[in-house]
Amino acid sequence: MAPFQWILVSGLAPAPLIGLLAAIQVERQQKYGDILLAASLPGALLALFLLFGLRADSWERGDFIAGVAASLEEVAANGELPDSEQVIELTLKLLPGIAYVSLLFVAVLGYRLAQGLGDRLSTPLPAVTPLRQWRLWESCIWVLIAALAGLLTGEGLVRDLAINLTLVLGLLFATQGLALVRHLMWRLGAQRFLEVLVYTLLAFTSGLSLMFLALLGLGDTWFDWRRIGHRKDEPPPDNGRPDQEIDK
Repeated sequence: MAPFQWILVSGLAPAPLIGLLAAIQVERQQKYGDILLAASLPGALLALFLLFGLRADSWERGDFIAGVAASLEEVAANGELPDSEQVIELTLKLLPGIAYVSLLFVAVLGYRLAQGLGDRLSTPLPAVTPLRQWRLWESCIWVLIAALAGLLTGEGLVRDLAINLTLVLGLLFATQGLALVRHLMWRLGAQRFLEVLVYTLLAFTSGLSLMFLALLGLGDTWFDWRRIGHRKDEPPPDNGRPDQEIDK
């Protein structure tokens, strides 16, 4: 079984546990961000298992190497075979972070489905933060700085952990950058076709756009261009309609 197929299967297997953790947080009347944080714990455990289990000559590492090699053979059948050793090593190093992001996606998707079902059954769940209002906790920037420091100075397990933390946080900040783009188009009242055009352009330039969106997300964390971080401290507007509370 190829590694990415294994990740897909492993993401579905802990789905009941993810749902249980989310339900506990809902019962405790937690916010959407706290619910997802708790629901992502199985992903964190899987990432740690992969981080430790794929080291040295463990049987798990042998299985994954065989899976990557089989995938490369399929690629070679349709074109030039890339440097297999470098691809395998890179895949093994990034696999814990990819696994965590995959299970986090399962948690987000599962909550969306549960919310739709809850609305039909008249048992509403805490509201999902719209993409244009979504923002990471500000403390995540310090985790990213620590991960970059470990990436530059660490060795062995510390460096592998730093690589995966950088991957996960980079993707999350890129999502925040996408939220900033969505917010800008919403403020400008962009037409639907223009939104589709922008998203299509980002998809077709995924390599550059990920870096661009991550930088936008980092900038939004520092400068709070959408004023989300300050909104809770602001008094209600004069028209008597308080701003929508932003849950993290």
